Amino acid sequence: MVNRPPAKIVRGMPMLGPFAENWENVEKFQARPDDILIATYPKSGTTWISEIVDRILSGEDTDRSQRGAIYERVPFLEFAVPNMPTASIAYRVTFYVKVTWVLFGQDPKAAIREVARYIGKDLSEDLLENITQQTSFDAMKKNEKTNYTTVPSSMLDHSVSPFMRKGICGDWKNQFTVAQNERFDEHYKREMSNTDLSKRFLF
Repeated sequence: MVNRPPAKIVRGMPMLGPFAENWENVEKFQARPDDILIATYPKSGTTWISEIVDRILSGEDTDRSQRGAIYERVPFLEFAVPNMPTASIAYRVTFYVKVTWVLFGQDPKAAIREVARYIGKDLSEDLLENITQQTSFDAMKKNEKTNYTTVPSSMLDHSVSPFMRKGICGDWKNQFTVAQNERFDEHYKREMSNTDLSKRFLF
């Protein structure tokens, strides 16, 4: 059994110590016009896109992106569905760029260039090549600044499962039985038939 630090109660809600200790800062937070929000589903490339954005913003200063672990360089908030902000907050932002995980896997240079263009940064070919190489799955898996090996084992035990596993799309099918795969494929086809997402997502 994993020993977890005791929760602290903040306004009637249990939180882990570091979150509770910083809650006052969260409540006082004021976004700046040039802040960038990265929103992803769990285990869908959050660390990857965070590292890419940080390297784009660092520009030619490649040492800047090594100033600390990714979770120290990119502030991180986690919401479960019951704790999501109200619609008046979450749906009134209109400046989005949507880049699929699959595009990053198929053509990382094009995806990185698209993100850079969205945040108003021009990348030289040399810098684009450098970012592409340094944010490849293999490079990030070996980099202690991005692979979460600096996190204490009491919070993340890499002997049980490394934070960065395979870096491939569609491996979930290997965890399903044939019948489960067939049910999912049928469900996906039915639910996505009236959208254009089925053309961009490869499962």
